[in-house]
Amino acid sequence: MGFGRVETKFKQNKPLWKDEIRANKVIYPFRFEFKIDYALPIDNWRQRKINIGDLHISTWAGINSLPSKDKFKKLMERSKELWNFAYEEILIKEEKIIKKPPIKLTHREAQEMIKEIGLLQRFIAETEYPMENEKLDVVWRRVEKSVPTYVFEVQIAGDIYHALGKLKHAWDIWNSNLFLIIEKERIQEVEKLLSGTFHEIRDKIRIINIEDAKELYQSKNKVKELEKKLGITI
Repeated sequence: MGFGRVETKFKQNKPLWKDEIRANKVIYPFRFEFKIDYALPIDNWRQRKINIGDLHISTWAGINSLPSKDKFKKLMERSKELWNFAYEEILIKEEKIIKKPPIKLTHREAQEMIKEIGLLQRFIAETEYPMENEKLDVVWRRVEKSVPTYVFEVQIAGDIYHALGKLKHAWDIWNSNLFLIIEKERIQEVEKLLSGTFHEIRDKIRIINIEDAKELYQSKNKVKELEKKLGITI
């Protein structure tokens, strides 16, 4: 009905299955995680099924091993049609996804994304960080008792003037690295304010398009998954 890849193996110390929960102990400690590459839609189960009755492969509930390389080879040959069908369907889905307009993040989602990037960078990352009578959207600190090394304001919508004011104050009191995360179409408005009222921090602040921030977040997560797969995570 589909195919996937085993990615990691691990040992579990908490009951998961029904009989484990009933016994309140772990009976099957060894587990693995797998990624589903393709699952055949239920509507196609009958017409796209692979008949293996003549291969005499015993199947039970759960995971089953194949008895020989020869039977594995024959099964793979019969799976080619399913794979070709799946590949075409995946391409169609990807094409539809590409044509769809990008989903806009909420302010909160963008905050959490920047926080997560900081955590991946090994910083102490926090949202809604207090600064006198204000709260900064996201800060990254190197150690627990230090002042913020990086300060971020996220402007999906709202008052850019106020956001720049908070960033300027963070520069004045902490000498932090300043970042403004904003939609591409509003960058010109920011640059105008930095040429006038906030000229003092013009060379101190970095303006990041929200789409570039999303791309960075996705790329870092891919690297994290690859590191996890290779067993080289810290």
